[in-house]
Amino acid sequence: MQEGIIILGHGSRLPEANQEVFEITEQVKAAGREALYETCFLQFGEPDLPRAIEKMNRAGVKKITVIPLLLVVGSHIQADLPALLRQQKKLYPHITFVLAPHLGADRRIAEIVIDRMEQGSEI
Repeated sequence: MQEGIIILGHGSRLPEANQEVFEITEQVKAAGREALYETCFLQFGEPDLPRAIEKMNRAGVKKITVIPLLLVVGSHIQADLPALLRQQKKLYPHITFVLAPHLGADRRIAEIVIDRMEQGSEI
C-alpha cells in the first residue's frame, strides 16, 4: 500500500510566501520515509487540500497523513481541518486519513527561535 504524506500550510495570497511550504515538503521528502508527498494549503494558496487528496487518490494511495504546518491551536486545527477531512472521507471512503498534530510548543521550535535571535539584523 502506497502511503501519502500531505504537508499543509495555511496559505498566502503571495505565491512567493507559499514557496517556503513547498521547500519544507522537499526537505521532509528527502529526510522522510518512502511515500508520495504533496504540498497544499488551507486557504489562499494552490493546490488546496481536496485537490491534493484527489491527486493521491488517482495515484492509488490508500492512507494519507496530513501534517499541518500551523504553529498554534486555533479554529483551523480544532474545527476547520477535521471537518474538511471528514468531508473528504465521505468522498474517498477507501482511504484512511490520519491528521498529525500541529507544530505546537515543541522544544525544537524554541531552538529555531534562539537561532533566529542570533541571525537578526538591525533595521
